[in-house]
Amino acid sequence: MATTVHVPDGTLKRIDTIARRLGVSRNRLVVQALEEIIEHDAGAWPEGFFAPPDRSDDRALLEAACRDLDTAIMERRRNRGALLL
Repeated sequence: MATTVHVPDGTLKRIDTIARRLGVSRNRLVVQALEEIIEHDAGAWPEGFFAPPDRSDDRALLEAACRDLDTAIMERRRNRGALLL
């Protein structure tokens, strides 16, 4: 099945340079790159990404950053009469 993809000129030149170096067509290079992305499921979060930090100093930095964020949100929040949760 054919499709059209619009690629910026600079990116296209880089694709062509790599394709020539590898001795493959531009189309083949793009298809191989897409197949690799699909195979490795580039949209997935790395394993352990959301796990809490193991080191206590990292955990303390994260907790401090969360407190700062919470404070900033609360200071800029407009209540308009609603109950704070």
